[in-house]
Amino acid sequence: MVQSSLFAAYFAATQPVEQGALPQDVQPRPSGAIIWAICASPDHRRVMDTLCSRLSDDGEVVTIVSTLASPKHPDVSTTPNTRHTTRAFLQHWQPQLILWVGGQLDLAVAFEISKSDIPAVMIEADSAQIAKTPGRHVPGLLRQCLQSFAEILLIDDADIPKLLKAGANPDTLRAIGVLDDAVAPPACDDAVRSSITAHLGARQMWLAADIPMAEVATIAAAYRHAARRAHRTLLIVTPRRGKDTKAMADAFRKDGLSTACRHRGEYPKDATQVYLSDTDEGLGLWCRLSSITYLGGSLSDGITPDPFVPALVGSAVVAGPRHEAHKTHFHRLLTAGAIKQVSTLDDLGAAIEDLLATDLAALQAHAAWDVTSQGADATNDLMSVIYTYLDQVNT
Repeated sequence: MVQSSLFAAYFAATQPVEQGALPQDVQPRPSGAIIWAICASPDHRRVMDTLCSRLSDDGEVVTIVSTLASPKHPDVSTTPNTRHTTRAFLQHWQPQLILWVGGQLDLAVAFEISKSDIPAVMIEADSAQIAKTPGRHVPGLLRQCLQSFAEILLIDDADIPKLLKAGANPDTLRAIGVLDDAVAPPACDDAVRSSITAHLGARQMWLAADIPMAEVATIAAAYRHAARRAHRTLLIVTPRRGKDTKAMADAFRKDGLSTACRHRGEYPKDATQVYLSDTDEGLGLWCRLSSITYLGGSLSDGITPDPFVPALVGSAVVAGPRHEAHKTHFHRLLTAGAIKQVSTLDDLGAAIEDLLATDLAALQAHAAWDVTSQGADATNDLMSVIYTYLDQVNT
């Protein structure tokens, strides 16, 4: 990317609050190859963790340093957002390859990367996000930025015309599909599962997973709505916080619902309508037992379980409009029609009723399985790209 007076004036006028400065106690650069992965979301970072494991399995001595713009955990580095902090980051880590993983572009960071002559590859490039890049209206700046990438790898071909219009070099554009983040099926104790199945028999079940207290009334109303057609259905509830179990049980009972609690050693009886579990068995057990899983928090604060967890074990997913915690996975499932999304509190009961009364749950679960099983080929393709650039460095 060639600097011009126009570009220099833009960068000088843009003075964000500096972030991503290296801490004084930053760890020394490890030996071997370094890949810097600039991740747009925690989901993208998980993709990079999976990629690192795959490279290690192949015997490669590679360290992937992943950064996020706003990390919520102290063990995750913050992505630099100025030319100064980017330059310091590059000088310390001395990466052999840079991966820009999803999201918008930061033109100041991309500019500094281009000056370093380190090859940079954009993966899961999203034209809608790139179109929101700050500074894109400066003539030629976005074009020069896009043309500084050695390769731009997309999920599908639909984004290619838009990126060409934005100024990308056509020789660098290629669709490889969505990358694999290797979300493992949740663990389940088969003996416990068999025991509960024996107690429950053929009763239909649906799961309300990781429910906050704020959603208890909504879940109770949804149960009553769905039970008008599925009279013997059993609602499994896992509280977000174990200490809320007693208050939840009291609330369900006050609403007139027969409630049993697993932490007290109780099993559901024929008349039990709600079964509360705050034990350490996790969602793996309950998602496998339930044909439908509602993701708690998606109708309130947006703090939800990963929708891939129930999808991986064949439970149809129902969720509200709030899904900040796992945006990428929600988007993939929604695009494939593999989530039943509800807009309001009142819609939840009708959605559960429809899925219980028809074969829609099985069709939706099948669509979700297709989504969660994708990605291996794209990841293999990306690994080949990485080997190409690392080999060039080593020769």
